[in-house]
Amino acid sequence: MKKIFYLYILIFLSCDPGPLGLDEEPGMYSYHDGLAIAWESFFSEEDTEVAIAYVKSAISETEDEEYYNSAYTALGWLYMFKSNDFIGEPDSIIAYRDSAFTRFSYIENETLAIDGYDEGCYFDFCCSDCFVADRELGLLYNQIEAFFILPEEQQEIILDPNTGNPTYLQALIDQLASFVQDNSDYDFMNGKPIGNNGETMDLAIDDIIIYLSHVYFRTGQFTESCNELNSLEDYQDCELDCNPLGGWNHTNLGALLDCLNSEVLF
Repeated sequence: MKKIFYLYILIFLSCDPGPLGLDEEPGMYSYHDGLAIAWESFFSEEDTEVAIAYVKSAISETEDEEYYNSAYTALGWLYMFKSNDFIGEPDSIIAYRDSAFTRFSYIENETLAIDGYDEGCYFDFCCSDCFVADRELGLLYNQIEAFFILPEEQQEIILDPNTGNPTYLQALIDQLASFVQDNSDYDFMNGKPIGNNGETMDLAIDDIIIYLSHVYFRTGQFTESCNELNSLEDYQDCELDCNPLGGWNHTNLGALLDCLNSEVLF
């Protein structure tokens, strides 16, 4: 089976930079140049600091775009990725997760931003609205994984970032399932350049389905977890029975978990 990127691990470890950024940021002429170079450098070198600096520069030093929604979404993802540099340092991890959450929660002028990008970006890979799906997905991952690290007494509810109303974990899972249904052609690389030597990130809709299957398993929804895996051609070799006679037990749960864990992390 192909390698995938287990984002729930990233989000479990993701957080806010606050004072942890670069002291200097490279100058940029065009907003879209800045974002392109940011992603290109990240895919090529996995250097989040340089990528973050380019995105910040695109926001602070360019004037060709009025709305910076796609840059805020890019920062959300980059802060999540950056958090992996701080394993064992919980304060830094929490800081980057909070920063990612803040950026993913930014939805002001989203329609106006899409219209502007449609006219202002001239690269072959340009996509005026791809950042919207990236933002929605990033926010869902962030919220779901934030729930799992809450103390048990706090796991009953979390707050919707837009309304402040309680949002139950199942509602977030249902939203993720809806995202899968509504974005069958999702690919994180949409709207982004490849790296200098052709590097990309393998994060497409099948990988989101695998993550959803993990979330179902972690919440005891084993049939749903199994059904998601069975919907993927790469998992047909597992020969899972999603409606086992006699219900779920140690043996068939073990088979389901083995199938879930059969992908290679990188």
